[in-house]
Amino acid sequence: MKKIYFSLFLLLAGCGSNNLNVFKQPSISTQKMDAQNAWDELDGKPVTLKKVKPSTSSISSVNKITPQATKVAKSMLEVSDNIPDWFYSPPKSDTYFYGAGEGIDVKQAQAAALDSIAREIQTTISSNLNISQGYSSSNGNSSFYKSVRNDIHTQVKKINFTNIEIMKTVKVGNNIYLLVRINKLKLFNSLKNQFEILDSKIDNEIKVSKNYSLLDQLITLNKLEPKISEALSKATILNTLNPNFDIKPYINKYNSYLNQKTKLLHQLTFSVSSNDIFSQKLIEVLNQKGYKIASNSNIQIKVLKQIRNSTPMGMAVARITINIQVIAKNKILSSTSLEVKGISNTPSQAIAKAANNFKAKLLKANINKLLGFE
Repeated sequence: MKKIYFSLFLLLAGCGSNNLNVFKQPSISTQKMDAQNAWDELDGKPVTLKKVKPSTSSISSVNKITPQATKVAKSMLEVSDNIPDWFYSPPKSDTYFYGAGEGIDVKQAQAAALDSIAREIQTTISSNLNISQGYSSSNGNSSFYKSVRNDIHTQVKKINFTNIEIMKTVKVGNNIYLLVRINKLKLFNSLKNQFEILDSKIDNEIKVSKNYSLLDQLITLNKLEPKISEALSKATILNTLNPNFDIKPYINKYNSYLNQKTKLLHQLTFSVSSNDIFSQKLIEVLNQKGYKIASNSNIQIKVLKQIRNSTPMGMAVARITINIQVIAKNKILSSTSLEVKGISNTPSQAIAKAANNFKAKLLKANINKLLGFE
């Protein structure tokens, strides 16, 4: 009898280890994985708890997740640190940009994820912007290329990301955590197409303007500067996305357009309307910087003054506001005001000193901008 009981005991023990494990809990790592899968999304919307296939060690009657297991999965999400690792460290790839975002819904989380990709592109551009040193000093166009560098950030923020793939969407509490990826080649091709359209428009406008008068050519080039700045910004972004994109031919071409503007300015003639000491100082500076002055020209410069004299403590002080207007074809191209002051023994000497201070300011000023062509 003892042997029979012992055999039955062994038989029952064997059955318990292989078949009667309905109440055996899965491992903690398995529970975490099931809990994570319970919130994974494929279409950007939270999904209900998925059915889980029983393990090979489970009996065949256990073919779906039990209410108790559902409760365990949800409690694991609430208790553990559920924010996924990829939110803090998105994957890196030569083929894709990855971005992670958080929001109260999928739309907000996706916007944050795309913004993180834009910041990554901007950071890469900033670290590579030493390429701009190759053209920023070309023929005195440094101020223009400074504006280009400032415009790059704006152009990155304007990127219209397409071909967005949602890789992961996880709900933790009331927030959605989302991982997206963008194909780098598709993004490059899309932006390259936009750039080529803009570049073609610039070239066509330059070509047509060759039939205009010198002044109208200059006005056309002046109006095109924002487009040229935008095109150079886009070209810089393309070069960042794909270093094989050669930016130098475009730099050289746009430089030639800007240099043409400078040449046209020095081919034009300007007439200065008044003939006082301040007008004479302006003429001296224009001549010194290579601009042509004629008694009769279709581009007229008016020098308007407002003089305020005072004699504090017996000294003559002249405070003068000078407004410089550049007029062509009955239109004001520019209007610039400068404040100067002169102090001396007599009012006339104070005005003379103010005129010298006026000339000193003009020598430091951007004359192209003062004339309305920048």
